[in-house]
Amino acid sequence: FEVQKNPEQSFIAGILFNDMPMPENTSESFRVPDQGTTALLFPLGGGKVRAYLCYPTARGNQLSGAKDIQRFSELSVETGAPAIYYQDAAPAGPLASFSTASIWVESPFKDNVVLVGDAAGATDPTWGQGLSLTVRDVRVLRDNLLRFEDWNEAGQAYAQEHDKYFNVMNTVQSWIERLLIMTGSEAEARRAQAMPLWREDPSRRGDTFASGPDHPIDETFRRRFFGEE
Repeated sequence: FEVQKNPEQSFIAGILFNDMPMPENTSESFRVPDQGTTALLFPLGGGKVRAYLCYPTARGNQLSGAKDIQRFSELSVETGAPAIYYQDAAPAGPLASFSTASIWVESPFKDNVVLVGDAAGATDPTWGQGLSLTVRDVRVLRDNLLRFEDWNEAGQAYAQEHDKYFNVMNTVQSWIERLLIMTGSEAEARRAQAMPLWREDPSRRGDTFASGPDHPIDETFRRRFFGEE
């Protein structure tokens, strides 16, 4: 299998905190587009919160380990998260960060071997699609094994279908990176053009990450996404 990978644009760092005084019935997100940073907070109850920070690779090394927890908190506050959340929060697990670049193989069926889940393709973990894609892969493979008596045909049919929906996910993800993650004057111009139209008509941004990749990614979809028409 030949592995493909998108260019690295950003990292996502994550850690579990105890004693973080944020509302327990609401997840919160904060973004500074011109800095390319996003802070995400997901309360688990009892003061436990999963905290994430997305930041451009251009900022340097990946945040990792106890030595970088303070910097993680500082960058999160700079991104808009309330400082009081982090003031007395205690780490309940390790801090680690990962590349957000998608990685995949073209046609995940070869020599009677089928790849599913992350082995077949993994998108940016920021959007939380890993488990959904894995379950979909298994379902699509099962359906084709039941459909074809020849398992070679079943594997090929699965691979073709997988490539189609993974391409939708990866393409939409790359558009979101261009619109929401990238920095610089061109990125600011894209946001200035698209965001007012998104507010007027939310259907322009699509619903891929919530409702799935069963939609076209043709030129009309792309132009509406970027506010070009």
